[in-house]
Amino acid sequence: MPVYYTGLNASPLFSNQDGIITSITHLTQIPFARVTDIEISWNYFLLWQDTKLYITGKISDKDDKNKPRLIQIPEESSGSCKIAIPGRESVVILSTHNEIWKYKVYDDTWQKVTPFLSSHDNTLTEYPIKLSQAGCTVVLTNLGRVFNAPLLVQMPKRVKFVDLVCGYDHTILLAENGDVYSMGMGIRGQLGHNELENCDDPKLIEALAGLKIVQISAGGWHSAAVTDQGDLYTWGWNSNGELGIESKDKKVYAVPTLVDFKNDRGETIEINVKKVECGNSFTICLTDDGSFWGCGTNKYGQLGKLQQNFESTYKFIELNIQPLDFKTVKKFKCHEWGTAIITE
Repeated sequence: MPVYYTGLNASPLFSNQDGIITSITHLTQIPFARVTDIEISWNYFLLWQDTKLYITGKISDKDDKNKPRLIQIPEESSGSCKIAIPGRESVVILSTHNEIWKYKVYDDTWQKVTPFLSSHDNTLTEYPIKLSQAGCTVVLTNLGRVFNAPLLVQMPKRVKFVDLVCGYDHTILLAENGDVYSMGMGIRGQLGHNELENCDDPKLIEALAGLKIVQISAGGWHSAAVTDQGDLYTWGWNSNGELGIESKDKKVYAVPTLVDFKNDRGETIEINVKKVECGNSFTICLTDDGSFWGCGTNKYGQLGKLQQNFESTYKFIELNIQPLDFKTVKKFKCHEWGTAIITE
């Protein structure tokens, strides 16, 4: 199961005689035995070997010489790592026993998050199924409730959430019926409410109402959603073309906007998007024919595009994923300033 990476790098895994290679400008296999997945932070990676979790990057003065270091939850009764979400200063971990821990990267210390979920009755147990980090730790449970841990957010009536994603200061939530809600900071239009106001509680994104959204993503200050028809909508900050909307003059799109894909001749073409991922100031999507398309900044090679030397692109362009065969792609992810592809 090779894992490939392109973008900003601080790990000694990618080094030469001059030291760490800061920018990986094309998809390169991660030289770590039996790696099954990766989590991307701006200055370190988390590498999975099934349920074993390793950290590698620029987190101390000794890291240039160190190999990836195993992260172990200090209490044996907690189980092993199941989900790990990297942040600037800490990693939030969900254990196989559904406990939440914070690992402080620079201090090499642990903090157990006090349990804040309780059973609603004698038979129904609530437990976390997804975590994300924004201004705080955001938790989605099996019952479709959302917590800014440890506080329950004000839930809309009769709404069950099935997914959530976070940018720097905002959260996008997908409801079971395909509606999309958002909360957090809105100064760059990232909430999609056609205004720049903040929102403390989940609010329906009305511009997407009536559409069946099947997948969501959020980057630093922008957001994206895919419909069941394969259409892609983006909104928020567009300083580097990360929305894929060909307008260099308008920096903020406060309402979800349908993306038009064009070929090299500038002709609009039919594209069916299957998945979208937002990094910081860039966006990549995968289509039903196995093609990758990307837009936004390419400063560190995060778009993995070899044919052109460009800083950014304000429209989606087809990316080169050689030497990969798209049929082997299991999933891909974008975070901070990098892109990873996990193969079968």
